[in-house]
Formats: sequence, C-alpha cells, structure tokens
Amino acid sequence: MQLGSRFLVILLAAGAALGADGAAPVAVRADARGMELANGIIRMQIDATGRLTGLWLRDGANLLANGGSGYWNVHTGARGRAGFLVPGGPGRIVRRADGLVEVAFRHQPGARHPRDAFAFDTELHYVLRRGESGFYLFITVEHTPDAPRATAVQLAYTLRLDPRSFDVIAVDDTRRGPSPSPQQLSQGERIMDATYRLTDGRVVTKYDFCHDIADDAYHVYGWASRGQRVGVWLVQPSAEYYGCTPFRQFISAHQTTRTPAIIWQPQCAHYGARGVECQPGEAWRKLYGPLFFLVNQAASSDALWRDARRHAGALAEQWPYRWMQHAEYAVERGEVTGQITLAGDRPAREAWVILSPQGEHWSRDTKGYHFWTRTDARGSFRIRGVRPGDYTLTATGADQFEEFERKGVAVAAGRTAPLGTLVWTPVVRGERLWQIGVADRSSGEFRRGDDYRHWGMWRHYPSDFPRGVRFVVGQSRESRDWNFAHWNWHCGDNPAWRIEFQLPEAQVGRAFLTVGVAASSPHRASTKQHAQGGTTDVAVGVNGREVGAIRLPYSGGAGHRSGRQTTPYGLVAIAFDAAQLRKGANTIALRHRVSHPYCAGDSMGERGAGPGYVMYDAIRLEVAPAREEAR
Repeated sequence: MQLGSRFLVILLAAGAALGADGAAPVAVRADARGMELANGIIRMQIDATGRLTGLWLRDGANLLANGGSGYWNVHTGARGRAGFLVPGGPGRIVRRADGLVEVAFRHQPGARHPRDAFAFDTELHYVLRRGESGFYLFITVEHTPDAPRATAVQLAYTLRLDPRSFDVIAVDDTRRGPSPSPQQLSQGERIMDATYRLTDGRVVTKYDFCHDIADDAYHVYGWASRGQRVGVWLVQPSAEYYGCTPFRQFISAHQTTRTPAIIWQPQCAHYGARGVECQPGEAWRKLYGPLFFLVNQAASSDALWRDARRHAGALAEQWPYRWMQHAEYAVERGEVTGQITLAGDRPAREAWVILSPQGEHWSRDTKGYHFWTRTDARGSFRIRGVRPGDYTLTATGADQFEEFERKGVAVAAGRTAPLGTLVWTPVVRGERLWQIGVADRSSGEFRRGDDYRHWGMWRHYPSDFPRGVRFVVGQSRESRDWNFAHWNWHCGDNPAWRIEFQLPEAQVGRAFLTVGVAASSPHRASTKQHAQGGTTDVAVGVNGREVGAIRLPYSGGAGHRSGRQTTPYGLVAIAFDAAQLRKGANTIALRHRVSHPYCAGDSMGERGAGPGYVMYDAIRLEVAPAREEAR
C-alpha cells in the first residue's frame, strides 16, 4: 500500500481544521489493501489482516523498514504447529471523531485456521489520538459456548523494528545500552531458545530482559536508534489483565536474528504461570490493554529513555482511560482499604495484598483481572482503580509461609470498600530456634539474588562457594553466605549444604523444619519429564540422620531463564523427633540425591535447562514440647 505522505497532505488541504490545541485532526483511509491512519505526528499503515507494516514519525523514515512489522500471535501449547500469527480482517472503523480514530481487525475461529487450532474469537484494535506521538492497542479474546475446547499458552503482540536503525535496548534503568546486532547473533552459537553465545564469548538471551511485575518496573521498555535519534517504547500503566499477578514474569524487549523486537505478552506461561483454557459450553471474554506505543525524538538514547519514563508516569495518572469505549472495559472504578495485623496486634508489614476473581487461586487464574498493593509499616493498604465485581482478597509475604484469605469482597464503581482490620493468624509449630531468609516468595535476599537477570548464574557458584555452602546461624549473613539457588552441581568433596547451629540444651518433643521454596526444577528438566511428574529430591539430614526430603515438581524454569522465583510456590514441612537435636553443635544438611561435581561446559547439561535446583525462600526450625500440637 503506497498511500504515502501525499495522503496526509491532501486531507489537511481539503479543509480539515486544526483542533483547539493546535494539533491536527486524526485521519483514516481504508481500502481493500488495508488502512492508513495519521494525526500530523504519527502515520501508520496496516494491511488487510491487521499487520502493522509502516510507522513514521512526522517526515522521517519508516521505522519498520527492512523486515519490521507489528502483529498479533498466539501459542496454543498443542503439538505440531502450536504457534502462529492471528490474521484478522477485513478491518473496520469502530470510531471516527475529530479527536481519535479506532480501527479493528477480527479473527473468527475456522475462518483461516481450523477451529481446534485456535478456537477463540479475537479482535485487534488500533487507536490513534490527536496530538499524541504514538498509538494505542488493545485486544479482546472471546470463547463462545458453541466453540470446542480451546487453549492459549501465549497471547502476544510483537513489534519488530528496523534492524539497520535501532541499536540501543532499554527495559529499566540498569538494563539498557547498546545491543548486539542481528548479524552478531546469527554468527553466534545457539545454546538455548533465543539464547546465543557470541563469537567473543558473551551469552545473550531474551530472558535477561524479562520483567517481574512484582518489581513494578514493567511499565515502559523498548528501543532507541542512535542514528535517527528516535525511540519506540511500549508503555503500559497497568498489568491488571495479565493474570497470575503480581508474581508473574514476561518477556519484554530483546534482540533476535532478524530484527530488534518489542513484545507485549499479556498472557504467557513462562516461569510457571498458566495458560487460558476454556471448555465446550463455556462463555468467556477478556480485554487485554490498552497499551501505548510511544514514538519519541531526542538528542541521545539516554534522553529518549528519560522521556519515555516521563510519558509512562503521565499515562499512569490517566488510567483508566476515559476515552475508552468498550463493554469489556470499566472506566468507573472502586477501591478497597483495610489493615492487616498478625495475631498479637503486630502489623503485617510489606505484605502483598491481592484481589483476584473468586474461585481459582490467584496464582493459577488467567481469566480474570487482578489488583494488588503492599501494606505499609502499620499494615494498612489501599487498592485503587479496581473494576467493579466480587473478589477474593489474599495476603502473602510478611514473613509468613501460609497466606491469609478473605472471600466475598464486593467492589462497586465510585465506592470505597472499607474492610477494617483483618487478623492474620500465623501458623506456629513451636518455639522458633532460628530462620534463614524472609518468607516473601523470593530468593532475592540471598547471594546474587539481587542481580539475577543473567544467563548461566550457576557459573558463579565455584568461585563464590569453592567448598560449598556452610551457614553458621548467628554468624553468617544471608546476602553473603547462602546462595540464591541450590544447584545440583556441587563444589568440593561434600555435595551437601550445611546449616550449623548451637543449642544450650538437648531438645524433647517434636521438631519442625519448614522450607519455603521460590522455585524448583529437577536436573535436566524437560517437557516430557514435567508431564511424567519428575521432582526435585533433596535429602534433609539432622546430625547425620536423614529425616525427610524436599520433593517438588518443576515450577517454571527460573534457573535457566535468568530468574529468582516462579509463580508457583513450594512449601515443605518436615517433622522429626526433637531428641535428634543435641546440646552444643548441630548440623542440618541439604543434599541433592542426584548431584554432580561442577563442570563448566555442556557435558553436565549446561545447554538447555542447565542444572537442577531449589531456590529457597526461607527455612525455619521450630520445636514443640511433646504435649503441644502445631497451632
């Protein structure tokens, strides 16, 4: 479609007046080949299937040249051709006003793919508004009662940029800078999906640029062109539509062997999140977005990033967008307030407070909308911008292994739902002797847990712990002496991690070792092994006698995909005779039954999934006298 800038000039010359703010009105033209939208700042070309084929900032070059484009794609998780583009069409103009133009491209099951390939009715919407240097995008996905069983492991919009122009990536303040080119990746060695060892020895992977929604840094990411002094950024004020939140991670921007890419992935099963699954007879509908693709111009890549950050903050203040008109989008919202205290009138500080649809646990729900915040020093919370509906409130973290739950929280538009004081009763199994870590679903407080977005983190282990992990209670520090991941590759002659502690007297009764696990994976985990129920197998010994084991399934690939936690959480409570704890020195040993001496390279499975591991969240030892029950 060669409509070009002539189209825009003709429209403006035909008498289209400037708006009151001095900005040009938004124009649209549609024919059998597709559509073109323009607002005097941005010009977009969209083909008849909904693929974005051209994007211009004023009179500059096409930012999608040399193989770039924007498209909606899915992965069903089925065997064979599980992943494919979602062609829409024919396009329709949904709204056309002086202030905006909204167009949509619909994909109906069976129209271009068999119904059993992707049995969802989807519609991709583009919105261009007057005076804005970028465009909005949202997608609706629907399963009708007459549709067959349908699954979607991944729903994503991918924007591929001109590989000859965009050379600086930025996903947050620390992960930004010049990127290897597609050519450099192609000349390297592929060692894992989207992971390449370059000729200079560096390893580049898309997983190093993932975002963890819980970190609250997911709102903006993208690419800059130093040559054109132009940036393209994805801006999303909210993640309410992602599901499995807030402990959900997703792929953002990264380099590929073809083009630089920006990926919007509102539904994906990475790091243990779940896919969407609908059964025959089930009616379901959800709106993902809107997000905003900002196109900006500045003197340097640093200035472009700062400007993108500024735009992200401004759009967050406008959420929910009042210009949105869709039955599935709630403009009017409510809020929920309250205070959470632990038994004994202690405030539940820095707890995560999550509102999720009633029924499915929040960590497994992908069909509804989620809202969350954290408590302050008094345990108080306020969750703003909540869609009207009925929710389950869950509190997690605050150094508690078990969650708090309150069902039946009703939220009305324009109203506050005051819940008052909620009492969270901790699970106490006896007198606490010691604890390593904080129960908060993350291994971030341990060594290298604060700088984990790097492929092959196991490579640091031999230099960090040449004789393995030895943690002395009362002397050692979690941030220095306890690794964020317990790999099943070991150093030295003893493959066990050792926890050493002193007791003033021998113990009687029952002892309880509670182990919270942020992520887990058997050695050489594979899809086949997951299906067969493979688990970790970490033997737990007390003073030389085995008392139990940590057996947990694969939880989501944090080890080989540059993570420190997964959405699923593991909890193991091991009870044993407290008489095994003696006066004086004691040792608890944690040992992978399948463990290998550390060996750099591929012989021990560094390719693909890497070593097996357990990422501990926290470990607590309690003792209850024989007459007491766990309470």
